[in-house]
Amino acid sequence: MKYLKHKYSLISALLVTGITMTSCANYPYSPDTSVQRIEASPQYRDGKFHNKVQTQVFSLEGMWNGMKEVVFNKHPDSTPASEIPIVSVQQRQFSGIQPESNVRFTRLGHSTLLIRLGQQNWLTDPVFSERVSPLQWIGPKRFHDVPLDLNDLPDITGVVISHNHYDHLDEGSIKLLSNKVQHFVVPLGIGDSLREWGVEEGKIIELDWWQDFEVAGVQVVSTPAQHFSGRGITDGDETLWSSWVIRTNEAAVYFSGDTGYFEGFKEIGERFGPFDYAFMECGAYNEQWRDIHMLPEDTLQAFLDVKGKVLVPVHNSTFDLSTHAWYDPYVQINALAQQHGVELLTPVIGNTVDSSQPISNFTSLWWQPNTISQIDTEEK
Repeated sequence: MKYLKHKYSLISALLVTGITMTSCANYPYSPDTSVQRIEASPQYRDGKFHNKVQTQVFSLEGMWNGMKEVVFNKHPDSTPASEIPIVSVQQRQFSGIQPESNVRFTRLGHSTLLIRLGQQNWLTDPVFSERVSPLQWIGPKRFHDVPLDLNDLPDITGVVISHNHYDHLDEGSIKLLSNKVQHFVVPLGIGDSLREWGVEEGKIIELDWWQDFEVAGVQVVSTPAQHFSGRGITDGDETLWSSWVIRTNEAAVYFSGDTGYFEGFKEIGERFGPFDYAFMECGAYNEQWRDIHMLPEDTLQAFLDVKGKVLVPVHNSTFDLSTHAWYDPYVQINALAQQHGVELLTPVIGNTVDSSQPISNFTSLWWQPNTISQIDTEEK
């Protein structure tokens, strides 16, 4: 639906909804100060957060058009016909001493990344549950297992959350991580959910756009995105959404979160680029909701705008959240990258990328039907 809960297949979204009817920051929490910080945000007015330009997230017309897309335009390959390959992640790959200029990362699925920058590990949008839904018996289901034994997680310095939709902010995962993570860095307003789920107050850092948090030489900056928020039908846009810069003096990465294409990418690139890796949303798109989710050509342009060196497409190949074939994001962005001379990295989910090694060691056309069965999923 351009709009209601773009993330689910739309029919599941309706069912679930019906059932559930820049400064360094570490702010002491109280209900009063939290409200004051939200109300002081340039993004906040009339009781809600807003994008820089108007986007239409929910309307009856949009919902109807979205339902028609699902009923009449759903691709028969919207889910994989067979198991997709994954590589098992080993704890030792994210421990020990490495050069400060080194970046190591693995994609755990959808928009969940485990990133090692210098000597610190960071998680983006950790979603380990079986379904992205208020209820675990309905809603989009994982295509693949999490390629990591969650009882064997390495030390995690921080979790970064882009926004509060179910495929990015997962209650079960936050509860599992609450005692294993030093910091949870989130957009304004999301701290309330974390407190409700048992995360200690001292671990929660809530940021507005262009604000930052620094820990032991790693700076995390909340940067703009063009999206929306809400976990039900009554809380729309009550919390902020963000993209994120994570950097040291020696290396930097960009995580787009969910977003439509907007002019703000250029400012992010001017302020903080270039980036060793840009993890860009490329999946769960449709022309109907292009203002809040990028099409592949938008992803390519956004990557160029932020001055990325290597493009890593995310937000795909884990959940069925749109009408296109599950592999379509890879097909489209691969063709675009070749046309524009962009270095594209498409590792098998779970394969750990190390910036000290050639990119060719980690990328492949693994999503192609004639390639899937040939992938070696043993430890790399």
